[in-house]
Amino acid sequence: MRRIAFVGAGPKALFALLELHERYPASSAGDLRVEVFDPYPPGAGRVWQAGQPPELRLNVSARIVDASAASLPGSESFADWLARTEPRYSTEQYPPRAVVGRYLSAQFGLLAESAGFSLVHVPARVTDVVRTGDQWEVSSDAGSGYYDQVVLATGHGLPDEGSGTPRGPACNKIPLIARYASLGEEKLPEGSDVLIRGAALTAYDAVLLLTEGRDGRWKELEGAGGPWLEYVPSGREPARITMASRSTLPMDPKPGQVPAWIGTCLEEYRGEVRQWGRDLAARPSGPGAGYAGLWRILLACAGECARMCGAPTTPLGFWRTALTGRGTHGPDTGSSAEHIRRSIEVNRGNAVPGTEWLWARVWSGLYPEMVQAVSRVYWKPAACREFGRVSKSLERLAFGPPERTALKLLALFDNGLLQQGPFPAMLPADTILVDAVTPPSGVLAAPAPAGRPMSSLMAGLLSAGEVMVREAERGLLTDPDGSCIDEGGNRNESLWALGRPTEGPTLGHDTLNRALHDEPRLWAQRIAAFCMPNTLEREHESPDARQSTAHRTP
Repeated sequence: MRRIAFVGAGPKALFALLELHERYPASSAGDLRVEVFDPYPPGAGRVWQAGQPPELRLNVSARIVDASAASLPGSESFADWLARTEPRYSTEQYPPRAVVGRYLSAQFGLLAESAGFSLVHVPARVTDVVRTGDQWEVSSDAGSGYYDQVVLATGHGLPDEGSGTPRGPACNKIPLIARYASLGEEKLPEGSDVLIRGAALTAYDAVLLLTEGRDGRWKELEGAGGPWLEYVPSGREPARITMASRSTLPMDPKPGQVPAWIGTCLEEYRGEVRQWGRDLAARPSGPGAGYAGLWRILLACAGECARMCGAPTTPLGFWRTALTGRGTHGPDTGSSAEHIRRSIEVNRGNAVPGTEWLWARVWSGLYPEMVQAVSRVYWKPAACREFGRVSKSLERLAFGPPERTALKLLALFDNGLLQQGPFPAMLPADTILVDAVTPPSGVLAAPAPAGRPMSSLMAGLLSAGEVMVREAERGLLTDPDGSCIDEGGNRNESLWALGRPTEGPTLGHDTLNRALHDEPRLWAQRIAAFCMPNTLEREHESPDARQSTAHRTP
């Protein structure tokens, strides 16, 4: 019997196993055993646990969520499952995350019942993965065992990973990833002064749990283009909540609907990004590539969008926004509240877009093409740092909260309960710190070679030379089918990595969009060929699945 171990049992593991189910015949049952290790529920994993508070909502459109399989009895898309089991949420674009978790867990359960291979969840934390001859010894809280193949699908990190350098004694000792007991009234009593380290989506979760989660209410007010909100306190909130971050800027909210003219403009540039990627892949190995060609395409697209809507912008203004995340809207955008207010007005068509809004539409609109174009290219270290700076700025603009969440934050700013600013040099007396910074994607806390591994498991694999992280990157280098590249630049044919551990050499894994990446499908084809060597699976593989990344590395 062949044995495969998955380290992590979240959505990325589920998607890969669904692909394997589609390619593995039921007649071969008993020939393959897959064990998925995760202390959290399989399918949902750590992030999508079904026990989360209902105030925490999906941050992307529910339309992209689909963990169905054509040959899996009873399998349903998320939309169909909602209509049948949770009809009250069936028309909502951003339903509670707990509901998404219940769906993902249900799909895993169906797969475990009907797959052509044995699928078992081991509710334990993996502590080590070590090569032993032709196999891997996987050690966990439940003991140890030997496996032919290991898949690293650790998502937002292993339980022993922190959120980076601590900035004072926080009330939560572990990152706020679907674990919110530390935000209860015992540790954060009403009337307290709360400082939140971070001002992104996890910080927004904390703010909502400290307000709406304590029975605060939202009163709708009529306004142009849609409602505005007023916050009605319950009296159980902290006296003051401060979000502290380096940029001191909130994330820009997503528009409820993107204007049709944006889509028309983007369509003209999709092919250019794809062609740039093909040209890059065709070049011989060298000292490393740069992003100048991509920036020219994106700046041209942003400029064309600006011309179409009459926005007074310049290429220099766009590039400054790309580097800093800041635009120039006029005198009324200094505060976080006014920044959110103007973003909502632009989204509703009541104000002329600026460089921030236009960049957000270009970055999110062309993101799928960028994912394919930039993955696994060997970049000059300076180019890696430049891309990291630009992507950090533009992701704050492009992948922010839904409008409803932004309206809630705005109401809290207007109420005086919430504020945002820089992190203080010293923690004020009687202030309670909440750490709302999640572990970064990849496996290192900072780019290589200086960055240290965030978990002992990854430290061991790196030390043994089983995996590689290139200079100026944080994530594991893999081939297109997810096979890890070892320190010598060779395919590690029985060790695989999917999702966030590979962020850096690949792009955009923090998503529930199953169609955005090919690795799960190509991995399943490889495993089917490994388990059934007489099959014709390889004849149907994408050429990229058989192509090593060696030609794209120095």
